[in-house]
Amino acid sequence: MSLRSSSSRAPEASWRATAERVAGILAWVGCAAVIVVLATVVLPRLRATAYGSASTRIAIRFPNAPRWMTATEMQPIEDAAQSIVTRGRGRDMLQTLQRYLASTGWFESVEQVRLVDHDGIEVIATYATPTALVADGGIDHLCDSRGHRMARDYRAKDGPSLVRVLGVPGPTPAVAAAWNGPALKDAINLLQTIEAQPWRSQIAAIGVGRHAKEGSLELVTTGGSTIVWGRAPSAASPAEVPTGQKLEYLAFLYAKHGRIDHGHPTSIDVRVDCASAR
Repeated sequence: MSLRSSSSRAPEASWRATAERVAGILAWVGCAAVIVVLATVVLPRLRATAYGSASTRIAIRFPNAPRWMTATEMQPIEDAAQSIVTRGRGRDMLQTLQRYLASTGWFESVEQVRLVDHDGIEVIATYATPTALVADGGIDHLCDSRGHRMARDYRAKDGPSLVRVLGVPGPTPAVAAAWNGPALKDAINLLQTIEAQPWRSQIAAIGVGRHAKEGSLELVTTGGSTIVWGRAPSAASPAEVPTGQKLEYLAFLYAKHGRIDHGHPTSIDVRVDCASAR
């Protein structure tokens, strides 16, 4: 009886051993399959969710964008930003994006670029303000209130309705950089000083051709007249009447004639007490 019992248990033990080996193999296969799925499906999807992919655009938000920054202006910036997002991730990607945005010429500064809600990027920035057009031969370059070049050039007189600055010495800077010297900054200072005047729309250009030798600026009216203004308001000189007095004289001409240039081409010097026209 004992021999039979022992003999009947041997096949059973062998079957169990085989079953255990098969189960072990299947377990390893299952683990391998899970790893493959994680590597080829789950992780790429997670990366795409966090950083975008070639086929999925991540939301890049500019919450304090000014009204003049239209969708047309934003589109090339967003396209380039999407390319940066899909090529990188984490802090390095955000820093690269911040440097790119700062180089576009549309921002005075980019304070922060951060991930928000796990599915978007938020850009906190101070936007540059389109202020004037710098004439450069047959091209007008858009500049901001600091005298930095913005990312738009136009054929002469085909640009937006902004005052043109004539005679700014070169070279023309790269986008986001400033023109050398104080001439353009002084012209912008004068432009900001007259911005609130009721006759502001009669000014077509500011000439800085005499700035290098005399520090003097000229207003060019839409009627073709020249008003010799003199030094910028921020660089007042005792050799000239104060800025307020210059403004008062132009206000007098505007009230009397409806135009600060008498309504016909002329040249007016407002630097002295007895302003003259010729």
